[in-house]
Amino acid sequence: MAGALQRVLHRERLVLGGLLALLTGLSWVAMARMAGQAPSGLGRLPPCCATFGLTFWMWVVMMAGMMIPSVTPMVLTHAAIMRRRGGGPASSSWIFLSGYLGAWTGFSLVAAAAEWGLHRSSLLDPETRRVRPLAAAMVLVVTGGFQFSSAKASCLAQCRAPLGYFMTEWREGRTGAFLMGLRHGWFCIGCCWLMMALLFAAGVMSLWWGAAILLARALIQEGTWS
Repeated sequence: MAGALQRVLHRERLVLGGLLALLTGLSWVAMARMAGQAPSGLGRLPPCCATFGLTFWMWVVMMAGMMIPSVTPMVLTHAAIMRRRGGGPASSSWIFLSGYLGAWTGFSLVAAAAEWGLHRSSLLDPETRRVRPLAAAMVLVVTGGFQFSSAKASCLAQCRAPLGYFMTEWREGRTGAFLMGLRHGWFCIGCCWLMMALLFAAGVMSLWWGAAILLARALIQEGTWS
């Protein structure tokens, strides 16, 4: 009986992990397409960000591509818990993911508003998609200092132990799954929102910097960096 359960868990882990990897890959492909769009004129944003709605969508896609890999261990752990409890993980674990991405969608709205405001005030270079050097330096300094703060450590603790998170934050039902995902998303935002702000200093939609932030996020979450 235990062996059969382990086989089911292994198969579902592979399927769920594969689907999450596919979503991540599709997000990065969309990011690459948007990043490759040239500005539509001097002082203007690229076509992908010609309106606030498109700017918001660009941030949503970018956050999905960067954060789904980070939340994958949580989603897989949630699915395993649901299976061991006798429930199917297919629906509730995706609801957990939707709650998590819902939190980052809220962050994307704020980030899009910031980018839109910076562009309209001519503080964001339309060619490089970076803020002025002094502002970029300030972002780097503040981000570096935040890495050693107690607030960062408190939020990060919720991301490093998926099983521990569910032991303290578990809620029943689909609404509970969504709220757990939403709350975990808030912790992740609290942990790395300034890392995402680095994109304004390095270049919004820079695939290289996006990949670097994703790698740094993974190393921090695994405890390679404190």
